[in-house]
Amino acid sequence: MRRGRGRWGRAATAVLVSVGAMLAPTAPAAAGMVSAPRLTGKAGYCPDANGVTVVIDFQELGGATIVRCAVGDQATGLAALKNAGISITGTSRWGEAFICRIEGKPTAATEPCIDTPPTTAYWSYWHAPNGGTWTYSQVGVMNRKPPLGSFEGWSFSLNKTASTAPPPRIAPVRPAAPKPSAAPSTVRSKPPKPLSKPTPPPATAGSPAVTQPAGSPTANPTAATDTASALPGSADATTWTGDVGRAAGTTDDRGLPVATLVGVGVLGAVTAGGLLTARRRRALD
Repeated sequence: MRRGRGRWGRAATAVLVSVGAMLAPTAPAAAGMVSAPRLTGKAGYCPDANGVTVVIDFQELGGATIVRCAVGDQATGLAALKNAGISITGTSRWGEAFICRIEGKPTAATEPCIDTPPTTAYWSYWHAPNGGTWTYSQVGVMNRKPPLGSFEGWSFSLNKTASTAPPPRIAPVRPAAPKPSAAPSTVRSKPPKPLSKPTPPPATAGSPAVTQPAGSPTANPTAATDTASALPGSADATTWTGDVGRAAGTTDDRGLPVATLVGVGVLGAVTAGGLLTARRRRALD
C-alpha cells in the first residue's frame, strides 16, 4: 500500500480514511458513495480449509475485533469481505476499490468517503496463511485472490507510517477442532450369586421333636414306648392291642425292635396271669 510507493500505487493496495481533514461532500458526491449489502457469512473462524477467515481490528476507533468466515473459494479479497458478512463502504470517486468504512467506522461525521482517504487515517489490508504471520498486502483488495484456508485482515491505522501500521491483534491461527469424546463403555455387572439353601441346625437336647409325615418309614418312637408299657386287662388294653400292629416295624431308643419288646411284654403278661390264676386256685382249695 505505501512503503515507498507513489500515491497511485498506495491507492491500489490500501484503504485510506480521512479524519475530518476534508471538506463536507456536496449532495451529488454523497449520492454516489458505494455501500455493499451485508451478506450472512458465518461467525467465528472457518472450521477447516474450505473458506477464508476475515479479521477486522478497529484499533483506535474502538469496538471488539470481528472474526468471520467466508465459506468456500473466494475470487478476491473484496469478495471475502462481503461473503463473510462484513458491512463495507467505498468512496464516491473510486467505488469499492478503496474500502473507506467498515461496519460503520469511521463515521460519516469524521470521514465523508468522497475521495482517497489520507495516509494518516485509513484501513490497512493484511493477509496470512493459517498458522503464519500477518503480511501487509502489496496489491489492492480487487487484485488479490486469497487461498483457501487463509486469513484476510483489516486494521485501522491512525497517525502511523508505512513501517509502523499495526497488523490485526489476533493471530492468524485456526483453532484446532475439538477431539471427539470417547463413547462410554458399557459395563456389564455380574449377576448376583444364587442364595444357597440354609442348612438346618443340628438337633440338640431339649429340641422339639419333628413330626414325621404319614407313611414315613419311622413312626413316633414315643407312641411305641407307651404301647409297650400297657398290660392286658388294663384300661389301655384296647389301645395297646391296636398299637402293637402299628409299632411292629419300629425300634426304641436303645435300638431294639419294638415287635420284640411287645412279644416279651405279652409273654410276661401271660406268665403273670397264669401265676395269679394258680394262686387263686390254691386259695380256694
